[in-house]
Amino acid sequence: MNRQRFIPAGVVSKRKRTTTKMKLELDLNIIKQKSISKEKENFKFRAFLKQCDDKKVDKIVHAIYKRVVKEIDCTQCGNCCKHMNPSLTMKEIRVLSKIDNTTTKDFKENHTEIDSFENTHFLKQKPCKYLNDKICTIYEFRPNDCKSFPHIHKSSFNSRTLSMIEYYGICPIVFNVMEQLKSEFRFRSLI
Repeated sequence: MNRQRFIPAGVVSKRKRTTTKMKLELDLNIIKQKSISKEKENFKFRAFLKQCDDKKVDKIVHAIYKRVVKEIDCTQCGNCCKHMNPSLTMKEIRVLSKIDNTTTKDFKENHTEIDSFENTHFLKQKPCKYLNDKICTIYEFRPNDCKSFPHIHKSSFNSRTLSMIEYYGICPIVFNVMEQLKSEFRFRSLI
């Protein structure tokens, strides 16, 4: 009798060196519901990750991210643009003020909020004023914070786990990476 060993989704088999494929969740309503029902689990997973080697976590996260991002087209979602306030550099504020045909001063006063602690400007309107249906109308000029969202490709994932929990209910990429990361670590919360 030929028995196959169960390998959790996203886990590499030591024998075959193959990766199983996990079905991705793309339904934003289900993602939002699961973010609420799994909130305690996600905070426990965050605590678990903090005990792990940062470089190992980054290596695993980046591999999962590369697989997931190939399957999800952000331009078909736009959910981050409905829920996020991207940070803006002064250069980006100048570019956006030109697009809006207004002065930099007026743009800052009417369209940004400032975090005085970090001295950082953020777009204040939700959904983003440049979102039309699910399409960014300034896509080629969008701020770097938007270009790099959800920031999973960057190093030091463990330093951004609170943000990942926040984005878990908003972004299908974050949701699927986190769920596959739990599988990779065989994490099971006993909540």
